[in-house]
Amino acid sequence: MLYYDFCGYEGFKARFGLEKGDNGVAVRKNRILLGHLKNPALLRYCREHNDYTLLHIYNMADLQKKVFEAIIKSGENDEKLPYRVELIGKTYYSSRYQTDESKGVCEDLDKSSVRYVNIERNRVFKMRAGKFMRELILETGIGKLLSPCVVNWIAGDVFTQQWCTYTHGKSPDMELHVNNDFGRIYDSNYCKGSFGSCMVDENRTSFYHDSVKAKAAYIIDKTGLIVARAILFTDVTDQDGKKWRLLERQYSSEGDDVLKRLLVDKLIQEDYIDGYKVIGASCHDANSFVDVCGNSLSDRKFEIDCELELEDTLSYQDSFKWYSYNQNKAYNYENSGTSYNLDTTDLNLYGDDNEDDGEWDSYHQYYCDDTRLCYRNGIEIRVDSDNLDDFVWIESRQEYHHENDCVCCDECGTDILEDDAMYSEVTEEYYCCKKCMEKAEDEFKRKNWYYSEYDDEWYESLDDIICIHIWNESEGIYEEKSISIDTLDGLIENEDVWEFGEDVFDKVNPSTNLPYGYKLKKEMNHEYTIIEAAV
Repeated sequence: MLYYDFCGYEGFKARFGLEKGDNGVAVRKNRILLGHLKNPALLRYCREHNDYTLLHIYNMADLQKKVFEAIIKSGENDEKLPYRVELIGKTYYSSRYQTDESKGVCEDLDKSSVRYVNIERNRVFKMRAGKFMRELILETGIGKLLSPCVVNWIAGDVFTQQWCTYTHGKSPDMELHVNNDFGRIYDSNYCKGSFGSCMVDENRTSFYHDSVKAKAAYIIDKTGLIVARAILFTDVTDQDGKKWRLLERQYSSEGDDVLKRLLVDKLIQEDYIDGYKVIGASCHDANSFVDVCGNSLSDRKFEIDCELELEDTLSYQDSFKWYSYNQNKAYNYENSGTSYNLDTTDLNLYGDDNEDDGEWDSYHQYYCDDTRLCYRNGIEIRVDSDNLDDFVWIESRQEYHHENDCVCCDECGTDILEDDAMYSEVTEEYYCCKKCMEKAEDEFKRKNWYYSEYDDEWYESLDDIICIHIWNESEGIYEEKSISIDTLDGLIENEDVWEFGEDVFDKVNPSTNLPYGYKLKKEMNHEYTIIEAAV
């Protein structure tokens, strides 16, 4: 705890504490960030260099930003990584790859792959974006120190979506609009597919016209249909009086995060926003805003003017959901002055509602006939019983958990929570139990590692193995056996074995102090004088 600043144990619990659901099962908050901070290799590096930048991180936005910066800096300062890889305006460094004038974009506009030049073969190839970024990360000194969960998240989730968004933006088919047409963005006739929003077709848009200062921000495809949209609050004030233009939580066709990122990117490029709600798991949190450079704004306390009478129409609020009737203000943080909550599907402050539409699916954001209890990021949510495609049944817990929180045992195929899984540093895969992991590791070593017969152990590199001559008394011959260099060095130091040139023997002829048959062999090779000198 001496190397961190969590504002005491209470601060630590607020960020990483265990939360118990109705069934009594405890789950850990912010698992990836905590795994990063607990990494002993990283702590050792920070102590040795007296640089704690990568440890003084307290939210996922800063984790993403600082890890990318550290990877780039580490590669830039490494002479062993001379080749430049330019991706999305940033330069990474590699010993094996580089980008050409296309800067990673494939000729066929494959949005999931990166185009690169293989230095050794001097040819152009393409690789899946997540895998390619993982290769770049693990070439750097800093990348080798990162915990596997962080590498997987940065490469497999963050960069993959960023790259898909970037290449998507190269297409001329997407067009940005910012206007007062709130009715259009909440009308299913103008939206492509399901947006999973509870306010679609509910005729609640007068709230944005009459009660707050806002704009409708959306992108349309070549058919003219809206594929991503969000509310842009144009006059937001923080606790220091600074003004912001903040983009609320984004919605898109079938919940596609790439389209949400594309909307954000276009708004940044055309200077419409100063910050936006994060995309992904934390989008439900009222304070999960970042600025246009990706810096977390979670420490900012935001408020907006909100003119509401008791009978005025409400529209469900994700962030500015604490309302002060007396002050005519809505806040993104709870405080003593608030009198109503706006994160409700009620029609107005009186609590009136529409006719009974059924149960509310808080994941897909719509009403349905029946919901069941599920978990996402360890938090309980109610999900449509007929739409559980994004959730995995975990037999060991008898619960449904979001697929991003789960892994599949690489040995037996059992679905398990990542928190419950065992990670193998050998195979770099997850397993449901020690038995499965040991079985998989044994098989992996047999196929890829090298066996020391003397130690009865496996070694990753052939350079770790050498031969020793072991005397077989019954056969009267020496047998060559593999042995690890470390073990052999120990035997030599303890004078338990005999060295003759490059050969090592565990037993010699006591009458000659030479290996059995060794003198004769050397005479035949005309090296008798060398042996005499050695003796």
